[in-house]
Amino acid sequence: MRMTLPLLPLVVTALVSAASGAEPPVARFFFNEQGKVIRQERDTNGDGKMNRWIYLDGAGKILRVEQDENADGKPDRRFYYNKDGVSRQEVSTGRDGRTDLWVSYNIRGEVERKEEDRDHDGKPDLWVIYENNRPARREEDFNHDGGIDRVTLFKDGEISSTEEDTDGSGKMDTWSAYREKRLVKKEMDKDGDGRADVVGHYREEHLVRQEEDLNGDGKSDRILFFNEGALERREESTRKDGRFDLVEIFTGGNLIQRFQDSNGNGAPDTVVLFRGKQPSEQLSDTNGNGALDLRVVFENGEKMRQEADTNGDRRVDVWIYYQNGQRVRQDEDRNFNGKVDARYTFANSQLTGQRRLAEVEPDQTAQPFPSVQEEINRSKAQSEAGGVVQASRRGSGKAAQ
Repeated sequence: MRMTLPLLPLVVTALVSAASGAEPPVARFFFNEQGKVIRQERDTNGDGKMNRWIYLDGAGKILRVEQDENADGKPDRRFYYNKDGVSRQEVSTGRDGRTDLWVSYNIRGEVERKEEDRDHDGKPDLWVIYENNRPARREEDFNHDGGIDRVTLFKDGEISSTEEDTDGSGKMDTWSAYREKRLVKKEMDKDGDGRADVVGHYREEHLVRQEEDLNGDGKSDRILFFNEGALERREESTRKDGRFDLVEIFTGGNLIQRFQDSNGNGAPDTVVLFRGKQPSEQLSDTNGNGALDLRVVFENGEKMRQEADTNGDRRVDVWIYYQNGQRVRQDEDRNFNGKVDARYTFANSQLTGQRRLAEVEPDQTAQPFPSVQEEINRSKAQSEAGGVVQASRRGSGKAAQ
């Protein structure tokens, strides 16, 4: 719809009851030498002050209209006209009389462009381009250096994407995509090379996955998975070769389990369980056959016990006990029948004694070692059920004697 202001009559007639005692509205007319009205001044609210000024070309066409909307006696809003109607509007939103909003219109009277000076320094810092009377592009200067810090694009009047210069370097470093007004993807350039090295994927405006390129080769080296804002899983290529050799599982934002391929053969060989941000148990496949054969148990982050399967039958046959980080005892099952038949004692990690035993029960219940895949499946099942991953050994043993 075209925005126009109707011409006001050239003669003001006051029909006011004498009994009311009210003063009629005030209007002044200014004429050129040909007797044509070229300016009108009007008091539209009856306070005795002029608050609208209308400028004409002498042929009855409006050139400009000025309005005082805050009753300070100075124009706050100006409309400029051409043959099609209003072409431009200038507004002073403060009380200093300085223009800080500029609006342009097309021949249909629709908003075509808008500029705004939000910090009132006399220079625009917001620019909006319109199509079909709806925003199509928005540019903003946040640090008032004259450069563009954020560009927002719209489709059918709804936000579709943004690009931002978040560090004031003059280069765009953050790109965001939207669908149905909701953020679905955000890419960030953290090292300033002009390429995105962090990519976040969103669902219902919650971050669900984040991919990170840690060495600038254009490939993801780390992937983070989130659930309702909380980190659930982290995968990383520690060798930066494109293979993810480290996987960490989180519950409530706390690390509870880690899988690692320590020898780079493409298969995980180390499993670490955590409790209270510290490791509680570590299981390893020392010979690369896919079966875990070494277990280290920790208390408050300190190594307390080590168990090993030396013959590959997935049963513990060596127990090593520690105090204050030093080995104090080692028990062995040399004939692999589940009984301890040899014991070694240590002081300051030096062997102090050894003896054969008449096959006594071990201090710890010798439960079979799981395979790496069994541990992975158990972790996945626990995670999907929302539970905390528990150590594969359930029992608690006696203190080392």
